[in-house]
Amino acid sequence: MLQCQRVSDFLIAASYLSIPLELLYFASCADLAPLKWLLLQLASFAVLGGATHLLAVFSHSHPHSSGLLLASTAAKLLAALVSFATAVSLVTFIPRLIRVKLREALLRAKARQLDRDLGIVRRRVEATSRVVRMLTHHIRSSPPLDAHTILHTTMLHLADALALHSCAVWMPGHDAGADLHLVHQLSLRGKGPVSVVLGSQPPISPDDPDVVDVMASETAKVLRPGSALSMASSGGLQPPGAVAAIRIPMLKVSNFDGRKAPVASSYAILVLVLRNKLEGYTSSREWGSQDLEVVQVVADQVAVALSHAAVLEEWQAMRDKLAEQHRALLHSKHEAMMATNGINNIQSAMCHGMRKPMYSIIGLLSMVSQVENMSPEQRLLADAIARTSTLSLALMNDVATETLTVDRRPFGLHSLIREAMSVAGCLAGCEGVGFSYQLENSLPAWVVGDETRVFHLLLQMVGALLSQQRSDAGRLLFSVSTCTAGQEDCIPAQPNLSPGCSICVKFQVAMERSIGCSQSPSRPADSRISMCKFESVMERSVGCSQSPNRPVSSEISMCKKIVQMMNGSMRSASDGETITLFLQFQLQQSGVCRTPSSVPRLDGLRILLADGNGMSQAVTQKLGCQVTSVSSGAHCLTLLGNADSSFQLLFLDLDMDAFEVALRIRELRNRCWLLIVAALAVSVDDSVREMCRRSGINGLIQKPVTLAALGAQLYRVLRN
Repeated sequence: MLQCQRVSDFLIAASYLSIPLELLYFASCADLAPLKWLLLQLASFAVLGGATHLLAVFSHSHPHSSGLLLASTAAKLLAALVSFATAVSLVTFIPRLIRVKLREALLRAKARQLDRDLGIVRRRVEATSRVVRMLTHHIRSSPPLDAHTILHTTMLHLADALALHSCAVWMPGHDAGADLHLVHQLSLRGKGPVSVVLGSQPPISPDDPDVVDVMASETAKVLRPGSALSMASSGGLQPPGAVAAIRIPMLKVSNFDGRKAPVASSYAILVLVLRNKLEGYTSSREWGSQDLEVVQVVADQVAVALSHAAVLEEWQAMRDKLAEQHRALLHSKHEAMMATNGINNIQSAMCHGMRKPMYSIIGLLSMVSQVENMSPEQRLLADAIARTSTLSLALMNDVATETLTVDRRPFGLHSLIREAMSVAGCLAGCEGVGFSYQLENSLPAWVVGDETRVFHLLLQMVGALLSQQRSDAGRLLFSVSTCTAGQEDCIPAQPNLSPGCSICVKFQVAMERSIGCSQSPSRPADSRISMCKFESVMERSVGCSQSPNRPVSSEISMCKKIVQMMNGSMRSASDGETITLFLQFQLQQSGVCRTPSSVPRLDGLRILLADGNGMSQAVTQKLGCQVTSVSSGAHCLTLLGNADSSFQLLFLDLDMDAFEVALRIRELRNRCWLLIVAALAVSVDDSVREMCRRSGINGLIQKPVTLAALGAQLYRVLRN
C-alpha cells in the first residue's frame, strides 16, 4: 500500500512538472502576450504542485526528517497561495474566453457568407463576359460591316440575352443642336423580332431632361417612368417596362489624329425596354447593376464597331472617288495620246509630203547653177535659193526627228556670207528698207563648222530686226569681221582649239533709223547686252504675225540651243536695233576640201535607177548617163535577172529595201560584179556604213541629190 502511494505521488509530480514545458512550447508557437500573467500563475501552480508530490515521495523513505517536513510545509503553503490566485484569475478569464469563441463563430459564419457571395459574383462575371463575347463576336463577324447591320445584330442579341421587349437607337441630325431622330428600332413580340416602321415617332429635343442626363454620363441610366424617350422607344408596349439608356459615341475618320484618344463629335442614344407583366411575367423586372454593366460594355463594343464601319464607309467612298478620278485620268491620257499620235502622224505626213518637193527644188537648182551663160548675180541668187532650200529641209528634218545636231565639216565662209547678204538684201527690199554691208578683207575662205546652222542664225537675226514695225524708214547694215578670243567678254573661249588653228568671227546686223536713234555697227561696246534682249526682239518678231493669245514660237529656244552647241554667243543692244553673233571656227586649208569647179561627165554609163523621185533621173541624165528607171526593188531584180542585162551601175533608194535588194543582186550576179550606189534621207553614221558594207553597196549619197554631189560620188565609185 505504501509502495502504491510512492508511485502515485511520483507520477503526479511528473505530470505537474510537464505542464510548464507544454505551456512554454505553445507560447513559442503562438502570440500569447495578453495571457502571460495567467500562464505564469498556471506554471507556478503546476511547479509547486509537482514539488509537493515529489517531496511526499521522499517523505515515505525518511518519515522523521525535519528538513523534508519543513520543505513540504513551505511548498504546500505556496501552492495554496498560487491556487487561490489562479482561481481568482479564472473568474475574469473564463467570460473573456467565452466571448472570443462567440466572435470566432461569428467570423466563421461571415466567411462562409462571403464565400457564397464571391461565388455569385464570379458566376455573374462569367455570365457577363460570356454575353459580351457573344455580342462582340456577332458584331464583328456580321457581314457586311455597316452601321445598319451592326445595330440590328446588337439589338437582336441584347434582346435575347437580357429578355428585352424592344430596342431603339436615336441619332442627332447633321446640324449642331439638331433634334434626335429614331433611326433603328427592333421589337420582340411573341417568338420573333418584328420590324417597326421608322419615322412614325416624332423627334425628341436635345434639351429633354432624360436626354441631357444620358448625354452627360458615360454609364447606363435608368429612365424615369413616363419620360418622352421611354414612351417613344417602347415599341407599342403600354405601359412600358423598365427602361435604360446609354450614349454611344459616333466617331469619324477626322476624329483620329494618331496622337491621342479620339473625341466624338456627336453621340447616339441606345434605349432598352424590359418586358412587363402583360407579357406573361409574374412580376415586373427591374434593371440590376449586372445588367447595366453588360449594357455599358456592349455599348463600348458597338461604338468601336460603328467607328470601324464609319472608317470603312469613308474609305470605300474615297476609293470610289479615286477610282473615278483614275478612270478620268486614263481617259484623258488616252485622248492625249491619241491627239499626240494624230499630231505626230500629221506632222510626219506633212514633212514627208514637203520633203520630196524640196528634194526636187534643190536638185533642179543644182542643175541651174551649172549653166555656163549665167550672170554672177543670177548665179548668186540661185545659190542663195539653194542654200535657203537646204536650210528649210534641215529644219523639217529637225522637226521630224525631234533632235537638234550640229555637223562639223569644211565649208566656204565667203560663199556663205555672200548668199546670206543676198537673202538679207532681198528681205530688206521687200520691207522697204535700204541695205548695206561691210566685210573685212582678212576673213578666211574655208573654215570647219555647220554652214546650215550659221546661215539659219544669220537669217534669224535679219528677220528679228526687219519684223520690228516702225513708221520711220531705215537701213539694214550687215557686217562681218574677225576678233581675238579673250579680248572681248562676249567671245567664248574654246580650250580645245589652239590660237593658231582657230578664228573668231563677229557677225553683226544693225538697223539704222533715219532719225538717228540707231547705233552704228562699228560700236561694239553698246552691243554687249544680255541674251534676254535678243529674246525680247525675237518675241516681237514672232508675235507680229500671231495673235497676242498664242504662244511664242520655238525659234527663240532653237536659236539659243544652236548658239550653245556651237560654243558661241549672241547679244542684243539695249534698244534692240543691233544683234551681234560671235562664233569660233577651226581654220581649214583652202585647197584641201574645195569642191571641184566642174561636174564630171559620165557619158555612156548605163545606170538602173530605183528611186521614186523623178528629179534623181533628171540629175543623173544631166551627167550624160543612160538611165533606166524602175519603181520598185522587185522590178529592179526582174530586170537584173535577165541574161542580156547590161547595166553597169545600180542607183537604189534605201526606202525601197535597198539592203535586201543588194544582197539578192549579189546572189544573182556572183560572177559579174555590179556597182551599187544608195541614197538615203537621214545622216550617214557608222551603223549604216557597216550595213552597206555587208550588203555589198559601194557608195552612199545623202538626199537631196545634187548634180555636184552625185557626180563626185559616181566618179569616186567608178575610179575605185
